[in-house]
Amino acid sequence: MGTRMEVAQLESRMNTEDYGKLQGLFLVSDPSGAPRSLSRTEFIDLAWSSVGRGSKEEYGLLFDSVVVTQEHQGRVDWGGLCSFLLLELSDKVKNTRTSIVPCWKPPHTLSCPHRDPVQKVLYLQSSGQYLTVSKGGTVGLRDREDMSLLNTHRLQNSTVKPKDLWVTDMVLLHNVHKIAVSFTSKEVCFYDILSKQDFSCKYKLQGLKFTPWCLDYWVDPSHPDQAVLTIGDIGGQVSALYFTSAQISLFERLSLRTDSDSADIIQWNELVKGKHPSCYTVTHQVHTPAWVRKVRYLGSLEAFVSCSTKPQSSMVIGWREKESRSLRVTSFFTKRGVWDMDHHRGLNLIATAGVDHQVLLWNPYVTSEPVCTLSGHTSPVTAIRFMQTKQQLLSYSKDKVLCLWDVSRQLCVHRLADVFPKTQEETHTLLFLHEERQLLLLSFNSLLLLLETTKEERRTSSHEHPVTCVLYNSLFPTQCRNTTQTTK
Repeated sequence: MGTRMEVAQLESRMNTEDYGKLQGLFLVSDPSGAPRSLSRTEFIDLAWSSVGRGSKEEYGLLFDSVVVTQEHQGRVDWGGLCSFLLLELSDKVKNTRTSIVPCWKPPHTLSCPHRDPVQKVLYLQSSGQYLTVSKGGTVGLRDREDMSLLNTHRLQNSTVKPKDLWVTDMVLLHNVHKIAVSFTSKEVCFYDILSKQDFSCKYKLQGLKFTPWCLDYWVDPSHPDQAVLTIGDIGGQVSALYFTSAQISLFERLSLRTDSDSADIIQWNELVKGKHPSCYTVTHQVHTPAWVRKVRYLGSLEAFVSCSTKPQSSMVIGWREKESRSLRVTSFFTKRGVWDMDHHRGLNLIATAGVDHQVLLWNPYVTSEPVCTLSGHTSPVTAIRFMQTKQQLLSYSKDKVLCLWDVSRQLCVHRLADVFPKTQEETHTLLFLHEERQLLLLSFNSLLLLLETTKEERRTSSHEHPVTCVLYNSLFPTQCRNTTQTTK
């Protein structure tokens, strides 16, 4: 059965003339004189051919949704269809009245120790502090309350000269009190964040085929020993490291190989060959030759999601086969590829930030087309984040516009522009959302901008001005309202 969102997508595209054609299908009475009702096949074929809008699949989804609300199983009449659509309209009005839009405090620029682009912002739940890392390896530790800078540190990596050090991403391994940092030197280093010596390097994963570009880390909430580190690289490969006893040791100590950082050296080919019983790998290369821009492991789906700017593999999901280490891969197509993505656990929807200026919402199991398209940006969308406790979505575009979307209504309910710093050079923007504190951090290369909401949030209404007139539509039982603006 289709979701209410998928049905609403067809409903929103139909006009009065379309509904008149739909009503005409039910005007002919059956021999008994009762109002005409249609089976699923009859409804799909007749509606699709007479209305001339939408697809047969969409009419099938509409039929299935209507049948759930009717007593006559397997058939639909005009009254039942109207009742369903009126219920949909009622839900939309209710959602409009209760939709909450944040009231932002004036943007605040944070003092920043970074001289080059910020690559990642993390929240350390154990200490309540924030951690930032820049391309050059400078780490900044910030206070939870006022975001003031508490400490700075430079990551050590003896593999490369300090001037050649280039951090690409960083993730928090919260169950083992470490961070994993990827470098252009084709390695991932694991630093201890609880040691007396600041950020001492414990492991170095070396011998990667391509430069790692993005990381993700997931821990099984009920089994903290089981975790997954996912790596996306510039060769189009997605690699996952499955840890089976993470809290004891991430890797086996096969030898006493260490470097000048006193870190244990782990070779990638050792993991591939299965020489580390506590860690094994799975990979796919569907994005090749495009760079993997973002990776996520979704524990609820037991699947890896990744994106690239290659249209044919804009988004790829690698599904774990049961009791197997192989992957079943599905690809999603967009016109110009995807910069970023995010997943809403409650709705089980994946949002993609399109180079073609569009935000798309996808059902992970349907590759043919998105659930809906959120249009409103006028330049490539570069960052996107779901609000997990709400059916809302934040998106940021290259022309420095931040949009807040109501996912259930597929509407932009708030647009923020002209408050972001103007930069002459190409800007690398990172979007970090701490939903619990209603805090939003945006990076503009080495600059950090803080956005916070006030405690009072305004509610949206269906009209911006007083309602002055209500009309009844006899063809379709809905109401049309007129509004006016009072002139002073």
